Amino acid sequence: MLLPLVAALVVSQPIDPQQPGAAVSSPDAAGPVISEPAPAPPPAAPEPEEADRRKQTVITATRSERKLEDVVVATEVITRRQIEAVGARDLGQLLQQHPGVELVQTFRGTGMRLQGLDPEYVLILVDGERVSGRVGTTLDLGRFSLRDVERVEIVKGPAAALYGADAIGGVVNLISRRVQRPLELGVRGSFGTLLEGDVRANAGTKQGPFEVRVGGGYRTRNPYDWVPADAATSGSGIRRIDGDVALAYAPDDRSRLWLRSQYTFRDENAVDLNPSGAVLDRRQRQEQFDVSLGGGNRLASDTSLLIRGHFGLFRDQLLQDQRGSRALDDYTQNVNRLYEGVVQADHRLGDHALTGGVEVLGERLTSARLEESPVARIRGGVFLQDEWDVALSSEDSGPRLKVAPGFRFDLDSQFGGAPSPRLALKLDPNPAVTVRASVGLGFRPPSFQELYLLFTNQGIGYIVAGNRSLTAERSAAVNAGVDWRPPIDGSVLSASAFHTRLNNLINITAGGTPDPDNPVTFSYENVARAYTQGFEVNGRFKLPIRSTYLDLAYMLLDARDQTRNRPLEARSRHRVNAQLSTRYRPWNLEATVRGSWVSGRPYYLGTDGGGMVNVIGLGEEREVWAPAYFDLEAHVTYRVRGGFDVFINAYNLLNAGDQQFNPRPPRGVLGGVQWEY
Repeated sequence: MLLPLVAALVVSQPIDPQQPGAAVSSPDAAGPVISEPAPAPPPAAPEPEEADRRKQTVITATRSERKLEDVVVATEVITRRQIEAVGARDLGQLLQQHPGVELVQTFRGTGMRLQGLDPEYVLILVDGERVSGRVGTTLDLGRFSLRDVERVEIVKGPAAALYGADAIGGVVNLISRRVQRPLELGVRGSFGTLLEGDVRANAGTKQGPFEVRVGGGYRTRNPYDWVPADAATSGSGIRRIDGDVALAYAPDDRSRLWLRSQYTFRDENAVDLNPSGAVLDRRQRQEQFDVSLGGGNRLASDTSLLIRGHFGLFRDQLLQDQRGSRALDDYTQNVNRLYEGVVQADHRLGDHALTGGVEVLGERLTSARLEESPVARIRGGVFLQDEWDVALSSEDSGPRLKVAPGFRFDLDSQFGGAPSPRLALKLDPNPAVTVRASVGLGFRPPSFQELYLLFTNQGIGYIVAGNRSLTAERSAAVNAGVDWRPPIDGSVLSASAFHTRLNNLINITAGGTPDPDNPVTFSYENVARAYTQGFEVNGRFKLPIRSTYLDLAYMLLDARDQTRNRPLEARSRHRVNAQLSTRYRPWNLEATVRGSWVSGRPYYLGTDGGGMVNVIGLGEEREVWAPAYFDLEAHVTYRVRGGFDVFINAYNLLNAGDQQFNPRPPRGVLGGVQWEY
């Protein structure tokens, strides 16, 4: 824990509002040695081009380890090898072109949508633990470094039966790497456009029952601007420092204890243009500290127990300094604390695999922008799921059916009880086909901001106030899909459909025209009903060229606000993804090219009659469609001997983006080296 704590002391200073080989054997000496010609070894089996993905171990869909081919709820996995193959530096860049994922770019950071549902309905975990520090409704994906991530697991659709609130749209779980050898070392560095630099290092050792892993990273990038004619920047410049320490003690294959801590420091700088014409220099500093302690024990061959606790601290500081005036200067600080404890048991009883437990979650927020501060809530949940193997045939190759009913009940200190049932089915009519279906309910309680916010914008003339009478949002969802594995090595075809209905959606409502002398008050209300529905088609094909694969995906989305009778804002109706990956062993080259096409998206902008764009609800709204765009990137790696890799990454090759609707980094390129031992 020393590295994160030392880093915290060094960089955690408040922003000043006034300042802008091969093995060798020894002979056994006992008499003369007579040499005889050794028999010729049998021909080696050809090395598989890639590991069987269905044999991967996953945990998110059931909260327990399962083979991917056995999970009842469909799970998508991005492995460490795939992360390196695309050259992603953070979670947002990794998911930029992942099928079925749509990123949301805001000044608060990069969020993600799953099945058309906004970031507040997607639960992000690290090793099964919640992450604190949503800014507004967005948990910035740029905060998540991939330095020590072994794999990323994605479960789309309702997961509240196991994880409770906020898991209406799905769950994304980052699984950390574990030490496997007596000594592990790794260093990676890159540099490129926008003076972006990224340096990261890891070291680990496994000595008997003890495991130790430490790591750290540093990343920097300049701001970027799609409209140089004005003073504002489109994207923030960043400076990020992170470090972590992980300790584990595993005396045998039945028991394991661990202690992990992590510290992340992130500075952002940008220039904003106020609707009134004022220029504001913005600086935002975010710090995250997490520590978790836990242990697992297999009590018997069919029973295991897990106990863990987690504390997270997120500190967000925002400084806005108006050029040439102090009228709009502003400094705010938010401190969010998260407390989490879980006791979970798994038991195998004949054809039933039972998973159950108790989870307690506490949150506390201190902020000057709240009507009262600090505010806190506590939520306790009890969950139980049964995976039942139903015998349909006595033959191993015959049809197989799994039924997984699950139920969770949460008791919230502010909103009372909330049941979250789910029923999931998995049918394998033959070894080449898998059918999955699920139906479930979910909920999302209002955030502290929606309940207690009290914010005044004197420059424009409006007030945003929370509403303590809000109730939790509710959802009902159905998902179904089928996988077909044709008799072609490495190929698979998948199709899935989903429908989610949302009630009591929280919107901002107000009337009138903003006026600095008579500010309009905006408030949050449970006023909306909406649904999202659609389908995805995915295919992975082994091409005739050795070690070459083509991945194709298409998603159709129909997302509608039923209260206002119009499409939900910012959702693309059509999305196409493609990825071509190849490996040419004679030259030690690997290459990945991935691209996507995203259709136009509707936005609803308010105007004051003079053409000034304001927040939704100010004045008369008009519908504007953001244009469709293509996105393309490529990554090439040359593997040198001794564990060295040289790589080059080119992103946003078609320069897709704009100031208002898609403020992502423009075309760029990075090059670097990596060494692992």
